[in-house]
Amino acid sequence: MTSLSKYTLAEKGLLASSFLMPFVLVIRDQLIPPFILLFFLTTIPLWKSGKRLTNLVLPITLGIFYLLHVISIFYSEDWNYGGQDLMTKLSYLLFPLFAILLKGGRKLVYNGIVWGLIIASGISMIFSLVRAIVLEGGLSGTAFQSNHYGLNMHASYLALLFIFSGVFLWNQKLKGKTGLLIKMAYTGLIVISVFYLRSLGAFICIALILMILPVWKAIQDRNWKWYLLLPCYAVLFLLGIYLSPKISNDFQTSLSKVGTYYQSPEQFLLDNKNNTESNTVRLVTWTLSSRILRDYPFGGGIGDVKIILEKYYRSYGYTYYVHYKLNPHNQYLQTGIAVGWPGVLILLFIFYRMLALSFRKKHLPLFILAACFFVSCLFESMLERQVGVIAFSMTLMLTSFLSSDTFVSNQSTKIENNDQ
Repeated sequence: MTSLSKYTLAEKGLLASSFLMPFVLVIRDQLIPPFILLFFLTTIPLWKSGKRLTNLVLPITLGIFYLLHVISIFYSEDWNYGGQDLMTKLSYLLFPLFAILLKGGRKLVYNGIVWGLIIASGISMIFSLVRAIVLEGGLSGTAFQSNHYGLNMHASYLALLFIFSGVFLWNQKLKGKTGLLIKMAYTGLIVISVFYLRSLGAFICIALILMILPVWKAIQDRNWKWYLLLPCYAVLFLLGIYLSPKISNDFQTSLSKVGTYYQSPEQFLLDNKNNTESNTVRLVTWTLSSRILRDYPFGGGIGDVKIILEKYYRSYGYTYYVHYKLNPHNQYLQTGIAVGWPGVLILLFIFYRMLALSFRKKHLPLFILAACFFVSCLFESMLERQVGVIAFSMTLMLTSFLSSDTFVSNQSTKIENNDQ
């Protein structure tokens, strides 16, 4: 690692604040606002030295996305809830602004965020496992259930952050067998944590990563043999279904629910009132949310999302959904209910640009992060909590750095030292 003595005091401050942001986000995300402010303050000395980004499409588009939410509050009834949601989503404006204003030190920001996430996730995973073992005296029990396992946040977000940290760690150059052992042990912790957190989005992201890797290598190396791994994955998946009764049962249940739904969506809604099975919940919320988007093509306003959802839940007799204020379990539908089709299209465009830029610049970790966010948004309302908004906004900021002429990055995270 490069000695810190080569950096100025301002650069050391930027590196430290970049490290602290993801560290606090993982360990105690409720405390993150002052650390974002600290990051902002440490970027100020580097607004003048260096070059600005050559392509501002990503940060400007995310800023427009936020502006669309601001406009929607004016046709909302519940301004209080809308204002709180705008504060939650403020990172949509802040991190694009950081990306635009920052002229130098992008390498420091990238490395600080990456290592902050890796170290904080490692601490969180070890602490969660040890705490659960101590409380239960073994490897099963209440402390290992998804709503108890982990430090402080919803399982879907925590599992995703753990996976991201592993992606970044495997991209680091750690020397010798010790480095390899560290990566393998860390990966083992991720596997254990994801298993106990039981997040659908996390399992899907792992499957997605396994699919991306051979396709990425095949395209980047122009070697079709990598594609042979894909049928191997299919065989392993089928073996898993055959050998594990639980996996087999879950898979059969999912197929059965989807099959019943497609026979008659209306009858499915009538027959499954207040059914809390996860597949049923998603099919119901997706169906009703789609009908809301049909009826409100320009959205109902950021402040009235819960009001509109409650109205439709009640109209179909889903009182359980009303009581627990269930969201659509799909970010695209969630966005559509708030700001309509314009918001959905802008969000899809942002993902397209993130994937295209990271692929063109051959930056595998950021490509994987963008792909995981894109897919996770199909199954969860990932951008409705502070932790999801901040993690997504930071990822977009790092991806936008790839458009800088002095931020040259590839699969080995080679970044030129003249990015100062």
